[in-house]
Amino acid sequence: MHLKAVTIELATRIMETNSSLYGLNSQAEIDSPWDARLLFERSPAGVYLAQEGRLCYANPAMGDLLGRNSETITDESLLSFIHPDDRDTIQQNWNQTPGHGESIRFLTRMVRTDGSVASVEVMESRLDDELFLNECCGPVRVGVMIDVTDAREADIEIQERLSFEQLLANLSAGFVNLPCDQVHSRINTSLEALVQFLGNDRSTLVEFGDDDEQVMVSHSYAVPGCDPFKIGPFQVAKLPWFINQFRSGHLVFVRCIPEDLPPDAENERVHCQQQGVISNVTIPLKAGGELLGGLTFAFMKRRCEWPREIVSRLEVIGGVFANALLRYRNDQLLQKTISENQRLRQQLEQDNLYLREQAVLKHRHGRIVGHSDAITKVLANVERVATTDAPVLLTGETGTGKELLAQTIHDLSDRKNRPMVVVNCASLPATLIESELFGRAAGAYTGAASAAVGRFELADGSTLFLDEIGEFPMELQAKLLRVLQDGRFERLGTAKTLSVDVRIIAATNRNLEEAIQKNLFRSDLFYRLNVFPIHVPPLRDRRDDIPPLTWAFVEAFGQRMGKQIKSIPRRTMQQLQDHDWPGNIRELSNTIERAMILTVGDNLQVDMLTTSQNSTNRQRTLKEVERDQILFVLEKTGWRIRGKGGAAERLDIKPTTLEARMAKHGIKRPTQ
Repeated sequence: MHLKAVTIELATRIMETNSSLYGLNSQAEIDSPWDARLLFERSPAGVYLAQEGRLCYANPAMGDLLGRNSETITDESLLSFIHPDDRDTIQQNWNQTPGHGESIRFLTRMVRTDGSVASVEVMESRLDDELFLNECCGPVRVGVMIDVTDAREADIEIQERLSFEQLLANLSAGFVNLPCDQVHSRINTSLEALVQFLGNDRSTLVEFGDDDEQVMVSHSYAVPGCDPFKIGPFQVAKLPWFINQFRSGHLVFVRCIPEDLPPDAENERVHCQQQGVISNVTIPLKAGGELLGGLTFAFMKRRCEWPREIVSRLEVIGGVFANALLRYRNDQLLQKTISENQRLRQQLEQDNLYLREQAVLKHRHGRIVGHSDAITKVLANVERVATTDAPVLLTGETGTGKELLAQTIHDLSDRKNRPMVVVNCASLPATLIESELFGRAAGAYTGAASAAVGRFELADGSTLFLDEIGEFPMELQAKLLRVLQDGRFERLGTAKTLSVDVRIIAATNRNLEEAIQKNLFRSDLFYRLNVFPIHVPPLRDRRDDIPPLTWAFVEAFGQRMGKQIKSIPRRTMQQLQDHDWPGNIRELSNTIERAMILTVGDNLQVDMLTTSQNSTNRQRTLKEVERDQILFVLEKTGWRIRGKGGAAERLDIKPTTLEARMAKHGIKRPTQ
């Protein structure tokens, strides 16, 4: 029968029975099979009568529910049997009890004599008609109480499972369309939510990498009073059995530590005792056919009592974490690939631009030509050193072809697939050479509106040729030395250290040992550069090479000018060989170029008046002498006008004066 119907039926019977039955000392006989007391005594539900908060009557079922004899609990406070946490609520229900004949229904907990707690459902009615009020001191409450502990526990379990499923659904939904840069923070909050719901003490996420000797602890959350697992690399040798279990894809469920650990898990036994771990559950993280790591749940305050159903559901959230991590890794790999492609594209663009710039220079100088003993010895040394990464110092007069030899060394080396980078230290002002070599950040100095890549960074993996190294500013030589020693430097305007792999070839027409004595060059930098010195002989020491060099220049300039020279007079060639060529190969090239311009026909005519040793016998004007002197000094200084050792200083005039006289004589720097 429905609980409310039972209550109404009992109340009806009470009203039909002599009121003396409800007195505390009633001894009335039971004559009718429908007598209320008989119904109460045989009812399977607990039935009670209460007046002013005290029990007047309790049937046997009520006594069984409370773990007491029903006759011993009369005259006791009904509130005393109710769980302390529920008493305020029940008292409020009683205070709001409806009038006569109406009922209330509520759930509460009763404390049994043995201390156990029973969940009960109660239906109460208040009887306050005159019949009861005359015989009693106040209204009587009649109630029916049914034990719903099992049903209540089942409801709670169902509710907990529904809440757990809702938690898993919310956690899973949180990773849908989540930006990759938020994956790790979302895993942290998810671990916290799982620990707080499941009641364990710590949860840790471990990721596998390429190193079989260690794993990476990437996330860990612990409740207050427990330490989270230390984030960072963790050696497999510290917990070999445990890590290899879930690395093999096995779920690890050790309910009782150390009893449930196998004999070969000695490291794990010691670790758990030191950390206070009582139980441990670990879920392998799998996604895309790949095993990414493991998700652990540690118990330190009590033993794990989870049913297998919870563990199987945790595998679902483990799969969510694994897919998020896999997506994050793939995104990182994609970003790295994109970044590398951009870097290579920029490098290729820079290389192509630099190659176009160098093409003019190489075309101007042509190829290394000659078979004299002097040049053959030089080329033999070039071939020996080219296959190494040793620094090379090329010495010799201006115009001897040091840059072409440097290019040959580079072309014979393993770095030949990248273009050689050239820096002329004499042509750059001291204020700009640091930026040119090491690069700069935007705003590093006035006028530096954008960042710039330095030549060292551009030459990473290639060769850097430092021409006229003797003109390198003293204040920057220490920084250059550092790069030569360990390949590290900082861009101008930033403290970030960059590392490069650059092979250095330097060249100079100065005597660096004399410069060291005059404190114009650092000795330690000289020794660092002078690992493999090669002296390039002047053209006057290899006169046998003048004829093939002359024909090489004739062919090159002929192609450029559209002229074809078929012969050179013997007397002209002899004059070329007899000349000392203070400007060396560069001077010879200029002479042949000038002759090609002036020659009409296919027989080369060379005007040796300005180049022949006998030209000094001719009376020249002051204007001619001044022009020749300016040209000579400019050739010697590599056309550098300003700065220490520049043409203006050597001529002992102001740079502006020199530039004015150059304009007056029509002197222009040769096209690079």
